[in-house]
Amino acid sequence: MKNLLEKLFEEFNKKRISYCIRSRYNHLPKSLDNGDVDILLEKEDFLKFIEIIKKFKFKFYPYTQPNFFYFLYDKELGLIHLDVILIKKMIPIKKFNDFYVPANENPISNKKTFLQKIKTSFQRKIYFLFRGKVIVFEGPDGSGKSTLANAVYAALEKFPIKKEIIHFATHFKKSKPSALKRLVTRNFSIFKVYWNVLFGKLTLTDRYIYLTFRKNHVVLRKLLRAFAPKPDIVFVMKASLEEIRKRKIGQRDLLSNEMIKELYKVYDSIPNKIGIDTKKPIKENLEFMVNEVLEKVLS
Repeated sequence: MKNLLEKLFEEFNKKRISYCIRSRYNHLPKSLDNGDVDILLEKEDFLKFIEIIKKFKFKFYPYTQPNFFYFLYDKELGLIHLDVILIKKMIPIKKFNDFYVPANENPISNKKTFLQKIKTSFQRKIYFLFRGKVIVFEGPDGSGKSTLANAVYAALEKFPIKKEIIHFATHFKKSKPSALKRLVTRNFSIFKVYWNVLFGKLTLTDRYIYLTFRKNHVVLRKLLRAFAPKPDIVFVMKASLEEIRKRKIGQRDLLSNEMIKELYKVYDSIPNKIGIDTKKPIKENLEFMVNEVLEKVLS
């Protein structure tokens, strides 16, 4: 079965797009080898190229001129980064592994001037200012939320944006901390989220404020929810009672069936949540979740 890059190159060839992979192509299309896909593209074919990558659901990353960046996550290949340079007339090319590469040593320089680097860096900072996104991972202990939160963070390692994971789970020495102590702890985490939103940083949170004061202190619960930034995405991990208990067996903090059902009632009340079936292979869930995050960040 053909992978995503093979299908992409096949589409380029079918549409007779004048292109070549300008460097680091020996491992393509079977592997990215932790690199970008560096493409030279004839200007006349730019609109046809855009039509194809939209069909494949690549997302455009702004202010990288004279290059054009496009991103998509694939469960087999990982994070695909297309780095495109437009040229008036295509250089001599030859076929290699069902795609095209320079026939001779690539004469196209990809070096930006110092002023270009300063300009595009400043433009990106302005673009992302006040636009930091908040992605929440919720679910009972044992549902897979921490595993998937860490996996999404790792999958975005090479995505060019500052990012952070914030853990909202609190471990107190006392079994029953005061309401004031819980409020202060939560507000400190919320302040970090606001700071990241302000400066355009992507924030992934392992849990959020939804379970704080869920049984009492109604006024504090309402204040906390009103004050906390509204998440851009809330992923709720869906797992059966049996699966959750199996994952947590032998641990002291094993949740009862009644508690797990109660938690899912709280999660069901979260608006615009996205349910994630954690019985599915992690690669499948990761592909969906990372692309949802990319869509939010680059929309």
